[in-house]
Amino acid sequence: MSSFRGDTLKPNHIAFASTLAAIAVAGAAPAQDYTARLSLDVPEDNPKYAAAEIFAEQVAENTDGAVEIQLFPNSLLGGEVESAEGIRLGSVQAGIITSSVLAQWVPEVQVLDLPFIFNSDAHAVAMNGPVTEALQDDFAEAGFHLLGFTPNGARAVISKEPVRVPADVEGKKMRVIQSDLHVDLWDQAGASPTPIPHPEIYNAMQTGVVDLFDNTASNYYSESWYEVAPYYTKLDHIYAIGSWVFSETWWQALPEEHRAAIEEAAATAQEQQPELQAEQDAAALSRTEEEGSTIITDVDRQAWTDKMMPVRESYAAEIPRAEELLEIISEADPGS
Repeated sequence: MSSFRGDTLKPNHIAFASTLAAIAVAGAAPAQDYTARLSLDVPEDNPKYAAAEIFAEQVAENTDGAVEIQLFPNSLLGGEVESAEGIRLGSVQAGIITSSVLAQWVPEVQVLDLPFIFNSDAHAVAMNGPVTEALQDDFAEAGFHLLGFTPNGARAVISKEPVRVPADVEGKKMRVIQSDLHVDLWDQAGASPTPIPHPEIYNAMQTGVVDLFDNTASNYYSESWYEVAPYYTKLDHIYAIGSWVFSETWWQALPEEHRAAIEEAAATAQEQQPELQAEQDAAALSRTEEEGSTIITDVDRQAWTDKMMPVRESYAAEIPRAEELLEIISEADPGS
């Protein structure tokens, strides 16, 4: 028969047990109340990562450490499609995902991929607030909480011969990404578009499979494309736009004060990213010039816009709310 009798505990025993319990609870408490894993498809030296780092630091400061944003660069949580799916399901809490990737769930965001909708880098930045407000409900219905957009570089024409007007690409073999929009766009311009995977661009240019292609400034330098394509025409016809998204489920579980703190932190980081991007682009192009490339900026953008407008109008007709969104973007132009 057991000799234990619960009603015979001494007061000092009770106090000791209470102390042990308090220590155990304190030791088990997490350093942060909420943790979000944020997926990135870029390395640590990319402006998108730098902006995410600013964001994470600001969130920690704004919430006194109650919310932690953990950064996972280099597609460690999967590619952009896998990360987006994870955010929708809640297995990944956040990401800065290229807008075109999200179009399969939020078709309205395809409007950001249309050619010549931005008149300048500043215009691509100015659209953030009004377009975010216009699309937030559409993102929420798809399982994403949208915190804003940032431009991640603009596409330029990269070629063996100078390109300034649409006539300069007529009959030329052009590498394009594997996208119907891009194929149709350059076909309309008079080129002969050929979809080729990204890793094969250098060899395709070197061997004459293609004569030109379009891509961004940072890649022009990092991929050494200036060696086989010495002309870089700053056309800026299509911008790569990053969507800052959280899992809607995770977001709704946050206290209101933490949501406000995260929104404030995102606004701070998004304001700084364009400058970081511009600095990297300028440095990249300067290095290619040192290697003998020619940067062309005297481009007749209106001639290109007029030439490509039929494709823009055709695709816009298939995008929900395109007319409304294009008007919002136009009115956001800081130069208008």
